[in-house]
Amino acid sequence: MQQSITNTSLFRILSTVSNFLIALFLSRFLGPKVKGEATILLTTITFLVFFCSFVGGQALVYLVPRFRAERLIIPAYIWTILVAALSYILLRHYQVFTWRRTLNICLLSALASASNIHGAILLAKREIKRYNIVFLLPVLLTLGGLAVYILVFHQRDIYAYLYPLYAAYGITAALSFFYCSRYISWRPSTEVFDDLDSSFKYGLGYQMFELLQLLNFRLYFYLLYHIQGVSDLGLYSIGVSMLEVAWILGRSVSVIHYSDFSNHDNERLAAEQTLRYLKVVLLASAGVLLVIGVLPVEFYSLAFGRSFMYVKYQVKWLYPGILMYNLMLVIQSIYLSRAAYGRLIFVQLLALISSVGLCYTLIPQYYFSGASGAASVAFIICGVSILGIFMKDYQIPISRLLIDRNDVLFINNALKSLLRFRKDG
Repeated sequence: MQQSITNTSLFRILSTVSNFLIALFLSRFLGPKVKGEATILLTTITFLVFFCSFVGGQALVYLVPRFRAERLIIPAYIWTILVAALSYILLRHYQVFTWRRTLNICLLSALASASNIHGAILLAKREIKRYNIVFLLPVLLTLGGLAVYILVFHQRDIYAYLYPLYAAYGITAALSFFYCSRYISWRPSTEVFDDLDSSFKYGLGYQMFELLQLLNFRLYFYLLYHIQGVSDLGLYSIGVSMLEVAWILGRSVSVIHYSDFSNHDNERLAAEQTLRYLKVVLLASAGVLLVIGVLPVEFYSLAFGRSFMYVKYQVKWLYPGILMYNLMLVIQSIYLSRAAYGRLIFVQLLALISSVGLCYTLIPQYYFSGASGAASVAFIICGVSILGIFMKDYQIPISRLLIDRNDVLFINNALKSLLRFRKDG
C-alpha cells in the first residue's frame, strides 16, 4: 500500500505541476479575464459531472467488488447521456451561457464522466497504475494543446483552452475504456439493469457527500464571480490552486485507502492505518504550506505576471483551513469504503451552513479575505468534526494522536520507499 500511495502522490504532483503550467499559460498569455472564464467553465463542468455520477461515480469503487461490472457501467453510460441532455435544456432555458458555450460544457461533461466511470472501475480492481494514468493524462494533454494553440497558432481567447479540453477528455475516455473493457462482458443481457437500484442507492449517498464537499470547495468562487467579477476570480483562483498543493498526499491516501478498504472487512486494521497516515499527512502538509508561505511576491509576479503579484496575501486566511481539511481527506476513506455516508454528509452539511452564512457576511465587506476566511472556517469544522467522530467510533484515545516511535519508523520506511522508487525510476 505504501508503494501505491507513493506512486499516486507522484502522479498527483505531476498533475499539480501541469495544472500550474496551465494556469501560467492562461494568466501570462491570456490574462485574468480569460483565466476567470476558464475557471467558471471548468467549475461548471465539475458540477455537471457530479450529477452524472449519481449512477457510476466513485461509489463504483464500493459496488464493483460486490456486483458484475456490466450491470453498473451500462446504466451509468445511459444516465450520463440523460444528464448531459437535460443540463443543456436547463442551461439554455435560463440563459446561463450562450448556446455554443452550453453545448461545449455539456459535451465535455459527458466525456469527463465517461472517464470517471472507467477510472472508478480500475480503482475498484486495484489497477492503480492505470488509474493514475487516466487521472494524469487529461491534464498533460490539455497543457500540451494549450501550449500549441497559444505559441503556435497565437490564439488569445477561451477557445485556446476549450479545444485542448476536447482532445484531452476524448482521448482519455477512449483509453480508459480500453483499460477497463477486460472486466466487462458486453453480451446482450436482460439482467443489465438488475443492480440499478444499488447504483442509485449508493450513488445517491456518495454524491450527496460529494455535492456538499464540492460546495464547500467552490461556493465562494461563484460568490466572488458575481460580487467582484471574472477578472478578480481569475486572480484569486491562482492563490487557491497554490495552497491546494498541500492536499496532494491527503488525496492520494484517500484514494488508495478507499480502494483497499473496500476490498476487505478488517475495520480495526483500517482504523490503525488511517490514524497512522493521518499524522504523516498533517506533517507533510504543514511543511508544504510553510514553503508556499515563504515564497516572495516576486515569485508570483515572475510566474504569472504583475497582475498576480500580491495574490498570496489574498488567500492568507486559507492556510489553517487547508491544513485541517487533510483530516477530512484521510478519514473519509474508511467511511466511504463502508458506504457509511451519513457521518460524512452531516459533517459537510454543518460546514456548508457555516460557510454560506460567513460568505454572505464577509465577502461583500472584505472581498478576498472574506472568501478565504469563510472557506477556512468551513474546512476547519470539517476536519475537527470528522476527527471527533472517527475517534469515538473506533474508541481511539486522544493520546494516540501524538507521534510515537512506531510512527517514526513508519515515516522512515515511507521515505525509503520513495527514494527506492526514484532510484528504480
